[in-house]
Amino acid sequence: MNHSISKRNMPSSSPKGFTLVELLIVVSIMAVLTAIILASFQTARAKTRDTVRFSELVQLRTALNRYYSENGSFPSTPNQWYSSEPTDANFSNNGGNWIPGLVASGMVPVLPRDPLGGRSTNAVCAAAVPPFTRAFVYKSDGVNYKLISICAIEVGSIAASNPFYDPIRPTQSAAQVSSSPTVSATW
Repeated sequence: MNHSISKRNMPSSSPKGFTLVELLIVVSIMAVLTAIILASFQTARAKTRDTVRFSELVQLRTALNRYYSENGSFPSTPNQWYSSEPTDANFSNNGGNWIPGLVASGMVPVLPRDPLGGRSTNAVCAAAVPPFTRAFVYKSDGVNYKLISICAIEVGSIAASNPFYDPIRPTQSAAQVSSSPTVSATW
């Protein structure tokens, strides 16, 4: 008679499942990976909003140049800045017509607003009294104009060699287009 017991019938001496330490390691790894993915996602979203801002500036510059070609002047503001944000405490929104006549002339279907809007988190803009909002602002005397995405650029700063660089607002997360380099450097 063979009294040997087959391995299949022997009870296992190793535990089935994970130890608490193993579970903690797996959960920690998952938490780190989740944090990395979320940070990358937030950066990608901010870059996308900045791309939208630059695109809006370019489209509005094109529309303003067309307006000038057809009318002999740029849409004029009464020597003040108009803001795309209706709740901006620093600038008038002009009833939503912040680039006067651009929509009515058919140059653009609607005037854009900043993709994020609201109070800026930029230190210089947030410290102003009243604090600045993320907005597009426009000023023109009819002969020249300046259009700025103010207190809004989220990823990095704009270098002086960048065509969107605003020499008047280098610390305010601003990007600009204007009718001339002289206006760019003085308004």
